[in-house]
Amino acid sequence: MMRRMRWLSVVGVLCGPWSQVAMAEDTCAGVSGEGIREMQALFEAEQSSFQERDRYSQDLAQVGFSPAACADGSRAPVPGPGWVAGCHFAYHVTSVTGLPAASFTAIAQGAAGTPAENVTLQIGSPSFQNIIFWLEQSGVRRFVDWNECQPTGSFSAHESEGVLAMSHIFQGMQASFWEKNQYPSTLAQMGFWPMSCTDGSRAPLPGPDWVAGCHFAYRVTSVSGSPTPAFTVIGQGAAGTSVADVTLQIGSPSIQNIIFWLEHAGVRRYIPWEERVPTTSVCTAQEEEGLANIRALFTTEQAFFQEKDRYSSNLAETGFLPLSCTDGTRPVGPDSSWLGGCRFIYQVEVTSPSSFIATARAVSGLIAGTTLRMDETGTLTRSPAYSDTCP
Repeated sequence: MMRRMRWLSVVGVLCGPWSQVAMAEDTCAGVSGEGIREMQALFEAEQSSFQERDRYSQDLAQVGFSPAACADGSRAPVPGPGWVAGCHFAYHVTSVTGLPAASFTAIAQGAAGTPAENVTLQIGSPSFQNIIFWLEQSGVRRFVDWNECQPTGSFSAHESEGVLAMSHIFQGMQASFWEKNQYPSTLAQMGFWPMSCTDGSRAPLPGPDWVAGCHFAYRVTSVSGSPTPAFTVIGQGAAGTSVADVTLQIGSPSIQNIIFWLEHAGVRRYIPWEERVPTTSVCTAQEEEGLANIRALFTTEQAFFQEKDRYSSNLAETGFLPLSCTDGTRPVGPDSSWLGGCRFIYQVEVTSPSSFIATARAVSGLIAGTTLRMDETGTLTRSPAYSDTCP
């Protein structure tokens, strides 16, 4: 169960006739938005706890759920033991069951005398990878789309479901390869099982070996073994939904190369890796590649030193290979000592038998020219050189 849950994809969004219900623009700015966001955080905290301990918990502090107070520091009154207070809502896990049918249910109750006093929310996982999430206001109940009150970047809310799930699939396939030296031939074999819609329903299965999330179904379409291991996975939008004409594909045509595209109504575009997770800053998202890889390069050099009693400027010798761009291409450095990832190129200068400086230099995007450096102590320095469009 632990391994199966590891690739949890919390991408459940609303299906069926409920998806036609329009959300008022001010919902997320008001108290309902506060409750929705906090309940999403509570759900993710419970799922993370389950992955670590194989059980859910009624102790919200134990799972790390800590809702924010109001701007003036005040909080809603606590109705009783086991409740945790945020600004306008108090939260409580009402039920938990253990394996083999692990489940939990949590409730949020608006505080009396506040704008949230007639608002109640409930979220839970009644069975493996199924989610139920509703909001009731003044006696009127509706299911809550998982993507409500969350940024969706350049994708629609339902496209974001598929983009995020495909990125989780890629990471899971790569992890399986490093563990077993081969890619799994099915997603069930890998342990990937996407989240349902928030009413518990799922997209129809087009055939064998498909797994269904809310609006998308997913399948491994090809796998090859050594000496050129590769895989391809497809995501297909369900008929009758807003993503019926959307197809996604992700794969690794060779080690650490990635192909990732979305096709909508016959128009295909590659998806930059940093675009899969919405962010308030494009510059921050683009820089994340360099930050993640320079930390990985630091770890690789330290591991090499432990084995060889020396550092190395030969990145191929150390085994460091960053992920390519999502169209499979890599930038070329000024000389052979540099290795390209996607927006960054990387180099290690060995300054003495026991010291080195790793460099990550951005060569494309809004952050082109930005340079990150990390020495053998793990000290990171950054030379910003953003374009005028970056803050």
